[in-house]
Amino acid sequence: HHSTERARRMMLASDSCVAFALLNLLLLGTKIECAHSFATIVPEGRSDGHAQLSEVDRSHLPQHVKDSLDEYGYAYYCKACAVGFSKEKNYRQHVAGRKHHQIQAEEATAWQDFVADCPTWLDDEQAVQGNVDVKKQWRESEFAAFPHDHSCIQTSLTVLDLSLMQRARFWRYLRDSFGRHFAELPQIFHHMSLHSPQYLRVKELFETCEAFKLIGDIIAKDDESIDCIYDLACGHGLLGILLAYRFPRKRVICMDLVERESHHAFQSAFVEVGESCGSKRPLSNLEYRVADLMSVDSDVTRSSFLIALHACNEANKNVADIARSVGAGWAVMPCCIRSGMYLNGASVL
Repeated sequence: HHSTERARRMMLASDSCVAFALLNLLLLGTKIECAHSFATIVPEGRSDGHAQLSEVDRSHLPQHVKDSLDEYGYAYYCKACAVGFSKEKNYRQHVAGRKHHQIQAEEATAWQDFVADCPTWLDDEQAVQGNVDVKKQWRESEFAAFPHDHSCIQTSLTVLDLSLMQRARFWRYLRDSFGRHFAELPQIFHHMSLHSPQYLRVKELFETCEAFKLIGDIIAKDDESIDCIYDLACGHGLLGILLAYRFPRKRVICMDLVERESHHAFQSAFVEVGESCGSKRPLSNLEYRVADLMSVDSDVTRSSFLIALHACNEANKNVADIARSVGAGWAVMPCCIRSGMYLNGASVL
């Protein structure tokens, strides 16, 4: 009934980004007992199995190739597409391709698109256009460039606390991650920054968007088998909102012990700025329940999909157990785990 879909391979740009290293612990159940997606950490700009050339090995190389190796780790690198190649032939095939030309065309309008999407995220347009890079594609290593406290992005940091360059790069992250299907997402978050800026916490936005990409793709591949999605212990409920927006014909239920103002703020932004699906307004398929997550036990069926993002302690196991009891799909990302609760008492993962 559910396909045995494994979580796609995730790449972490830096082992200092613990906020995103948490995604290593995203446990997925899609008709398999438990699929763990552990990241393989590859240094930015290197390909698997390619060590840096020694000075002797590269002495015969042209200077521009040496410069590219020093800066990107590749002999030939396309800045527009953020991809590298070890052979000139492959590089030339890439720059002659349709995808490269499409990205180049998008670069030409990137600044205008940024200004149109998020006009209040910049200062004097003429003064900053040459100093802010919105053309370069997003790279995973950029997570590490956002302000950190110790090993993770500052938890209280909001989009409006960011520098102009960082806001521009956050816009580029949204464009590259969701622009193909949800080009309006930057406008929705900009609307939030005007009306409820305190809820646009950068760390939570990145974490939720990354989880949404992974979980949304899994649900899409099982599209006909799933009719109801539960976002349990949902907090601000942004993940459930994103899923309801992506899958307007599926029922999505957010659930927590308290309904937060942040949930209303996110929902209002999507309803006001988001695009309708046919005659239905955005998020008409979304429901919020104030209840304990265990109360869903009698409602869940094999065609359900259960999610718990940042659920604490035993809540993760409870969600997985409920789903597995009826053969439903599930995904949990643990948070605040007491020592000894999982992995035979291990206190460090």
